[in-house]
Amino acid sequence: MKRSSTIFSFVSGKGGVGKSVLAVNLAETLSARGHRVALIDADFGQGACAVLLNETPQASVLSALRGKARLLDTLHETRAGITLVQAVAETAVLADSEPALFDRLDALLADLRRTHDYILIDAPAGVTGPVRWALDRADLGLLVLVGEPTAVADAYRLVKFIWEHAPDYPLGAVVNFAEDAEDAEDVARRFGKITTHFTGQETMYLGWVPFSAALRQSVRTQCPVVRKKSPLSEAFDTLAEMLVQGHYGVPTGPPT
Repeated sequence: MKRSSTIFSFVSGKGGVGKSVLAVNLAETLSARGHRVALIDADFGQGACAVLLNETPQASVLSALRGKARLLDTLHETRAGITLVQAVAETAVLADSEPALFDRLDALLADLRRTHDYILIDAPAGVTGPVRWALDRADLGLLVLVGEPTAVADAYRLVKFIWEHAPDYPLGAVVNFAEDAEDAEDVARRFGKITTHFTGQETMYLGWVPFSAALRQSVRTQCPVVRKKSPLSEAFDTLAEMLVQGHYGVPTGPPT
């Protein structure tokens, strides 16, 4: 039986906003809820998912492309039961091999769609080729926002680029490092005013993750924070529930 999968791509205007941490923890949350989950690290420069999970995949997609492994070897089962795919294991000069790398990723994606419920793609920051590939394959783009002015400006440039090329593209916003729900809603609301003013559109507000020393500690220990019950794990569970239920169909920010 063909499985109907849903693909989410995590994007951000700049680095350092916790995008990969959110992708890893949401993947583990969905897996813990009984879903078959795949996580593709599509950062061709400095992928972080394997490090954050303290996992060592046997091969990257790039190594398979170069004949050093089979494509099947790139499917790494993590301790939490997630299928982890690492596009590039370490910084490499891709030269003219990027198109072939995308072809291999597409081949893997086609297989994963038949066997998994959810596929999460962790794209790099900005608007590089891997970002455009990830967004083009996704059912929903998850924009990671933080309330820092330069991050907001970079996020705006990203959504402007996306909507200029695909005006109807579905984008949801997740606010990271928020003090509380009110702070998160304020960040989302202010961002919505900016995008509405300049593009006539706004992202869908999906939820928030609190600022926490425990989250930073989980990065240092390479142990996703959702493995222990806490307000953080509850925040990720709430976000997972929204995505599972499909409560992102109406583009709207928090109520004013």
